[in-house]
Parts: sequence; C-alpha cells; structure tokens
Amino acid sequence: MNQPMQNPYPPNPQPALARERNRISADRSLLSFIRSSVSLIGIGVGISQISSAYLPIVSYLGYWTYLLSVLMVGLGVISLVFATRDYQGELQRLQQPEYYFTPRCSLGGVTGWIILIAGLLTLLQLFLTPVY
Repeated sequence: MNQPMQNPYPPNPQPALARERNRISADRSLLSFIRSSVSLIGIGVGISQISSAYLPIVSYLGYWTYLLSVLMVGLGVISLVFATRDYQGELQRLQQPEYYFTPRCSLGGVTGWIILIAGLLTLLQLFLTPVY
C-alpha cells in the first residue's frame, strides 16, 4: 500500500550526455594542442641543430635561425600552457550546475597568426640579406 509514486516522465539523459560530449571534445582539443606543441618544439630544436651544423658555411643566418628556433620552442611551450589552462577551465565549467557556453579567443588561431608572422619575417630577412 505504501508504494512510491512512479514518475510519469522518464528521466532525460540529454544534459548528462551533452556534458560528456563537451568533456570528450575538450580532451581531444587538449591532445591536439599537445601534438602541435611537441611539433613546434621539435621544429625549433631541429632548426637549431641544422643551423649549428651549417653555420660555418652560411654565417649570415646564425642570428635569425637562432631567433626562429627560440620562437618556435617558446611558442610550443606557451601554447601548451594556455591549452592546459583552457582545458582545466572547461572541466571546472562542466562541473557547475548551470553550464553555459562562453565564447573565447581561439588558441589555434592565435598560434597560427604568430607562426605566419614569424614565417613572413624570416622570409623577408632571407630576401633582404645579400648572399656572398
């Protein structure tokens, strides 16, 4: 006689599934930035190693290749730090009872613009430096 009332509406799993999709998406984004950051760091180290091997042959490129390698390694590290902080912030937002999308600046877009500017400056320097 004292049976609990049955809920006439079935439970709605959509909010929980949406949160899980957003968490998985944040995981994929972090892994993508880790891969990109490791690539940038590797490119910077590679530029440094190649320039040190060929520096006696092409001495005028020493300063610029050093700056480019430092820029690539620094950009990789900074990108990884910002991606990790963004990931942690997204996980904290997902734990809140009310989850709202907050538009943010695209980390990939900023990284791409910095690489583009560095590449253009390096190309400009190569064109303006006389070859002996």
